[in-house]
Amino acid sequence: MTGGDDPWTALVTVARDAETHLADRHREALAQGMALIVLGEDDWSRIGSALAANPDSAANLDWFMATVMRSVGFPDAYAAPVLFIEVDGDLQSSVLFVDRRVTASFAHRAPGPDGPVNAALRRLGVDRGPHPDESTALGIRWS
Repeated sequence: MTGGDDPWTALVTVARDAETHLADRHREALAQGMALIVLGEDDWSRIGSALAANPDSAANLDWFMATVMRSVGFPDAYAAPVLFIEVDGDLQSSVLFVDRRVTASFAHRAPGPDGPVNAALRRLGVDRGPHPDESTALGIRWS
């Protein structure tokens, strides 16, 4: 679950829903009943092809997230919350997709307990408990 020097992208969703709908897809089990799906080169090739086929819609976050979901293998009817995470050096961004709609989007240069990923994880219902932040509470780490 590390990103190294390249941008690192992943999805976080409810583990039981991911298991049901993505049975053949590799998922990392996370704490609190969540699952992590790291997006690789093949995923980005499919996403890029879909974006190129309809470039006028690429700026719409709802459409972007629906494209990401479809490219990863989620069925169009998937309604469980999904968090898209991108970490590129000290820049983090996240998009929370619930019931097939973007409900929150965050981007910021100074990650940390109040950074974009942790803010979105809080909205997803993650409890950090005694951990320094929500990412640590789930076991997500990068770089």
